[in-house]
Amino acid sequence: MLDTIINWSEVWSLVIPLLVVLVYRPKGPGVNWLISYLLIAFTLNTIATIMVEYYFSMPAWLKNNNILYNLHSLSRVLLLGFYIMAARPSPFAPMLKTILIAYGVFVVFNFSFTESPFFISSRLFTAESIILLIFCFSFFFRSMQDESETNWLKHPAFLVCTGICLYEVTSFFIFLFFYPLVLKNWEFADLTMSIHNVMYVIFCVLLAIALYRYKKKNIATG
Repeated sequence: MLDTIINWSEVWSLVIPLLVVLVYRPKGPGVNWLISYLLIAFTLNTIATIMVEYYFSMPAWLKNNNILYNLHSLSRVLLLGFYIMAARPSPFAPMLKTILIAYGVFVVFNFSFTESPFFISSRLFTAESIILLIFCFSFFFRSMQDESETNWLKHPAFLVCTGICLYEVTSFFIFLFFYPLVLKNWEFADLTMSIHNVMYVIFCVLLAIALYRYKKKNIATG
């Protein structure tokens, strides 16, 4: 039972913030980007998990779900990146946009010349962590400099960025050494993926709390 819960955690954890969206219809700067991420992530994770859980019942062309995880990573960078920029306008916006453009060029080059999209790309996930951490740190730095009356510690975007940071810091080391771990110690690699799933649940819970806070009117943009 515990294994089943963990194996499906990347699906049911997303139901938590999606229920908040369905019940409270949150609104605010950038919230649509956040909701779009949840919908895409839920779709990709559901299909990917079904392919794993029913692997032996799947036709040969449906046995490889790695491209879905790569697409999830790509959507996470773009949609959460756009959310952070919309939620907290800052003078760093041109730099952040340039980073996203460079990331897009990297993705195209990587999957065109160096890696197959049908294998989980450690480079892609590592780049994801670095980029989203830069975006979150820019949000935190800008918030510390803010001299308005807005309490950014209680702002929903602060919770979102906190969740992103907790998840990405963990994921960075897991995916950076993913293939060496699989080759040398499969059991430990499997344990790290369980840790990854737990951190994803925490990330989704924080998103749910942030979306609940967005139900309040007049969310400040700073």
